[in-house]
Amino acid sequence: KRELPGGGDEASREFLADVTAFANAQGGDIVYGLDEANGAAASLPGVEVDDPDAAILRLEGKLQTGVDPRLIGVRTKWVPLANGRGALVLRIPGSLSAPHRVTFKNGARFYGRNSRGKYELDVHDLRHAFTGSAQLPQQFRQLHAEAIAASQGADMPFAIEQAPTAVISVAPLGLFREGRRIAVTRDNAVVPVRVGAFTSLDTIEGVLMHAPVGEEGRVGSYALTHRTGRSDSAFVIGGVRQHNGEERRIVWPTTFEQGLMSMTNATQMQLRQHGIEGPWVILTSIIGAKGFRMIVGDGYPTPLAFRNNVLLGQHIVEHIDVDALMPIAEAFWLLFGVHRPDNRALGAER
Repeated sequence: KRELPGGGDEASREFLADVTAFANAQGGDIVYGLDEANGAAASLPGVEVDDPDAAILRLEGKLQTGVDPRLIGVRTKWVPLANGRGALVLRIPGSLSAPHRVTFKNGARFYGRNSRGKYELDVHDLRHAFTGSAQLPQQFRQLHAEAIAASQGADMPFAIEQAPTAVISVAPLGLFREGRRIAVTRDNAVVPVRVGAFTSLDTIEGVLMHAPVGEEGRVGSYALTHRTGRSDSAFVIGGVRQHNGEERRIVWPTTFEQGLMSMTNATQMQLRQHGIEGPWVILTSIIGAKGFRMIVGDGYPTPLAFRNNVLLGQHIVEHIDVDALMPIAEAFWLLFGVHRPDNRALGAER
């Protein structure tokens, strides 16, 4: 776009139509300050704005009041240019709540986007959009179920060790709308957690990085970076240990929390190299926890976990950080019958 949207009704509707068209499709970027020629970007003269922050707030205000349901994850950034002007970039993710409609001035129009640009959705398009959004949560859960099966050796060259295990799947919210295929190599794949040495293997799905394989054909940790732009990882978080001549079946909360931070942040960092941004969908399951306890504080054992395989939730977050991951950690502690201390830092030893 050459100029920023004006304040008139028609300009506001056009802006909202542009943004919702991306959100209802696979997501995308709008750059204000670009000249075009024959439908392609030709030069970047920029726009002249006295107060970029005010311009951003004005556009964000339009999105908050003129779209239903509200859009989550739209990002705006002002980029100064050498000529004293600037470009305003809007990054719009594909939405799990699609289709979004433009409600400005009591409007009720839905827009989509294809290679030719935006268009208004007809009845057939709307039926497909609503059905597709309703299926998205189940589609992500199916991918995670496949990741759990893989951790047990399904279509894999090994299985995870027979011990309590965390399985984590991380994917961009727009995964099923983008049809993306990225160039994954050992240099840009997610590295498994808690390993001193690891091996890489190119597979049909992507690049599999794993800890050394033991005599029983099992590993303690691995990470699979998919060419579609997502990751699955699994790592052991407990085991059977001897204590004062007795066997103790224990799980280490610090191991889980540090692994959770490592795998999710590594995925976010590595996929950004390929232009993949959030919001992110994070699914975390604990496998084989039944009959195990956590050891917390000064050696205090929690009650026994009575569930063997449990999904800690399907979380959608704009950014992967401590605040976004904390609900997963809290659910993990509740698996062992205790509340996580409010003052405990994520991944803390005590």
